[in-house]
Order: sequence, then structure tokens, then C-alpha cells
Amino acid sequence: MLHLNYKFIFKNNKFLLAIFILIIGLPFTLSNDFSNQLFTSAVSAEIGREYFPLDSSLRLTYNSTFGEAFGEIKRKGDSYILDLHNDDFFFIQTVHVKNDTVYLDKLDQKVNVFLFISSEMTVTYDRPYLRFPFPLKLNDTWKWIGIEYIDGGNPDTITVSGKVLGEETIKTETGNFECVKFQIEIRKKKRGTYTKFYEWRAPNVGLVKLEAYIDSKGFIGTIMSLLGYDEMYFILKKINQLKKN
Repeated sequence: MLHLNYKFIFKNNKFLLAIFILIIGLPFTLSNDFSNQLFTSAVSAEIGREYFPLDSSLRLTYNSTFGEAFGEIKRKGDSYILDLHNDDFFFIQTVHVKNDTVYLDKLDQKVNVFLFISSEMTVTYDRPYLRFPFPLKLNDTWKWIGIEYIDGGNPDTITVSGKVLGEETIKTETGNFECVKFQIEIRKKKRGTYTKFYEWRAPNVGLVKLEAYIDSKGFIGTIMSLLGYDEMYFILKKINQLKKN
């Protein structure tokens, strides 16, 4: 009975999404050209920043473990604000690009835990978090080690390891996309958490699909395992052109 009560509370209020976001830092990207015919060519030898485009003219809709979610982007000075949200949460990333390398500067989030209770959190780093060191090639790897802070405190060492795995065609409700598959592993020393996730990205579209496999320790890991949230996914559903002001 305890298991069933937890499942009802967590699944309906998206509480675990907050945990998931803090562990992996889910990114999303947008494109200004979404004709399916453009995404059938083979991936070139060099994988550039077209796999992480930053376009404010579109809204992406995803199906996910947590229901339908919407992604938009705005430019703010030299940075970009990536906004992923639905009725139960918002997740805002601040990123910047330098020499085609993508860095994550800050995460802001709010999630409704219960009917009248919400939780807010800001995640920062001792220096910009290395997201993608473009240009890349198949089988390339990279690593970043830094310090993570929750609401300005609670420092923890975080190690991020990435790898370019290969090419794969992903079928979605909005069409088929020729993608490059990336593997990301994240370890947090003090919290003892470990996550492996995969991103399938298409040129001039960005994130098409994401799968995460979570093996965290302690209370959170036990609850997530009991509720069947060891695996999570996001997959592209629809691309809409936003009206310009």
C-alpha cells in the first residue's frame, strides 16, 4: 500500500522530474526549418554546432515520461535562455557558446510537488559546465570536472563524460530524423549519484530523443527504483512556428 500511495503522489505531481533535471540537466534545441525531407542525408565526418542550434522562432513539443512538455528559446545578451515547461513545472537553462563549444551556466527550476506546494531551485557551477565541445567526430570523447552548487551552497564535485556513439534513424510523430547518438555519464561525488543518458540529435533540429538510466544511491534512488523511474524518456512530437511580435 505504501508503494501505491507513493506512486500516485509522485507520478501525478511530477516530483521526480525535479530530481531528474538536477541529475542530468536536460537540454533541448530548436530549428527554423522542419521539412522532413531535409533530415535524410548522412551525417558528415565533422559534427558541428548545427546539432545544437539556438533558434527562437520555434516551439518544440515532446512526449515524455512526465506527459507533454514544451520548449522555447530566447536570446539575452550573449547568452541563450532555454525554457522547458508544462503545467506542473518549468526548467530554464542559461547557456552560451564560445568557439562553437556549448557551455551551461545556470539551471533554474520550479516544480509542483503537491496540490498547494511547489519547490524552486537554482543550480550553478564554479565555471561553465562543458556541454558539447564542437566540432566532434564519431567515437570522440570528452570529460569535464567541476563543482556544482544548489541555491549557492551544498557544493559537490561533478564529473561529466561524453562520447559520440554513431548514427541512427529516429521515427517520431512529426517524421523520421537522421541523428547522431551521444552518450553522457554524470557522477556526483558527495551525493553518490550516477546517471547515464543518451541524446539523439539531428542537424538544424537539435534534440529529437533522450533516454536516461538512473542508478542513484540513498533514499532518492530507492524511491525511484520502486516507482519504476529508473528509465526516463523525451521524444519529439511536434514543431510549431511561433508568431513574431
